[in-house]
Amino acid sequence: MKKVLVGTVALLSLAGVSGQVSAAETSTVGAKSSLQAQAETQVAAVSSQKGVAKSETRPSLSIGSNSSYVDDLQQILKDLKYDTSVDGIFGPKTQAVVKQVQADHNLSQDGIVGPLTWAALDQNKVERQQFTVDDAIAIGQKKLGKNIVFGGDGRLVKDNKKQSYYQLKAANKDWIDEGGSGTIGWFHIYKDGRVVEE
Repeated sequence: MKKVLVGTVALLSLAGVSGQVSAAETSTVGAKSSLQAQAETQVAAVSSQKGVAKSETRPSLSIGSNSSYVDDLQQILKDLKYDTSVDGIFGPKTQAVVKQVQADHNLSQDGIVGPLTWAALDQNKVERQQFTVDDAIAIGQKKLGKNIVFGGDGRLVKDNKKQSYYQLKAANKDWIDEGGSGTIGWFHIYKDGRVVEE
């Protein structure tokens, strides 16, 4: 418990929360104390605020921009599985990829990276850590069967209700082994366990 308490106090400090730790909180036994839960909630809120603040402090980028911010943007796009190179020049290809990102996140598709696009990129990065493509494949196999294989571009996108999902093509291994394509169809796989056929 002491280790959890020290970690919790560190989390609270990180989140900018100060105060006394009560005797009741120090004697809590279990997987997660109320203090630890509070700390995690506050850290998440601060992280979210920092993400928004970070997105608002980066410059708007558009066609013709060339700077280290363009390098950062292109690397983020690449990390999020969008097809782009990292050359520090915001040209037509980068603009097209930015428009795709904006479409994938229900944003205005103007090809300009402003605060909303930066925030969507930052949020996508966090969500990809919390819900990986491997997680989505495991959910898909649980729903459709272990003999199903999945493929796709690995991008995490949003539906019109701002719910994140992976769009994956499902194929039956048995059909592939028999010489066919094995294709069953395309599915949206959500973190909450939904598997929705297109």
